[in-house]
Amino acid sequence: MTTLSVIVPTYNRARTLAKCIAALRAQSAPPDAFEIVVSDDGSRDDTQAVAQSFAHLGAPHVRYLHQENAGANRARNRAISAASGAIMLLINDDTIATPGMVAEHLAAHDCFPDDRVAVLGRVTVAPDLPHSRLAALHLDRAYRLLGDRREFDWRAFFTCNVSVKRSLLERGGHFEERIRYHEDLELAERLSHHGLRVVYRPEALGYHDHFLTEDEFFSIAAREARALATWARIAPQLRGTLADLGYEPAQPLGRRIRHRVLGVAVNRVTIPFWRRVARACPERFEALALRIYLHLYGSVQRAHLRREMRAG
Repeated sequence: MTTLSVIVPTYNRARTLAKCIAALRAQSAPPDAFEIVVSDDGSRDDTQAVAQSFAHLGAPHVRYLHQENAGANRARNRAISAASGAIMLLINDDTIATPGMVAEHLAAHDCFPDDRVAVLGRVTVAPDLPHSRLAALHLDRAYRLLGDRREFDWRAFFTCNVSVKRSLLERGGHFEERIRYHEDLELAERLSHHGLRVVYRPEALGYHDHFLTEDEFFSIAAREARALATWARIAPQLRGTLADLGYEPAQPLGRRIRHRVLGVAVNRVTIPFWRRVARACPERFEALALRIYLHLYGSVQRAHLRREMRAG
């Protein structure tokens, strides 16, 4: 009987998806204890052929769904609706599971049968990727901030590697399809009203198989800004909560003033210069480079957020 369904939304990443599925099929967990549901958001590459090449290999079974391009959240929602498991393990198509990842999720849910408990696994940059300073500012930084604690609230519900019981989703709802970033936290905030707890199991390890370029790093800032503006419009009562995620209009006046002062030195005109400075920092000044990148990220995010707010 299928206990767990691994939900994998994907878009135009056929080669990475093949590695993702292969790693899931090499798990130490019993093959009949879980299934893999690949939900294709209108890919134009070989995604369908890759997914279907695994479909006839026996347990764990790979199921393939296809939709016209409508975003990862609709793909996730379709997969959840079609899945047969009582537990949904939400990952990305570039999450490469270590052999024990699924077993660790299953064991954690055995320890915490209460359906309000979700299990967060750890994700870190794939060891075979070239070194990237920016990796330390993306997923690795989010996990590093968790410290040594093992239980968190909704703010630690990261869909790169988190499992949640279907019954809780049935009470709290599925992914908000209008949001294209922080969709995991938006869902988790709603689930928190139904008692969501997030238990952290770093032993449930996956690798992020994606080399983050500088342009992609700053494009995330723009996506985050759009998501925060949309989230604030959908749920205006949460604007104070969203301040901690970077929603500037709800932040304290002193912080907003500091942002404006910083904007004198870091703005649309000077950002290319500061990017060159960060890029040129030698290894012994890596901490300085990371600090510059963080300031630049915040500046880009706030600029896009202000434009989103003006656009209504």
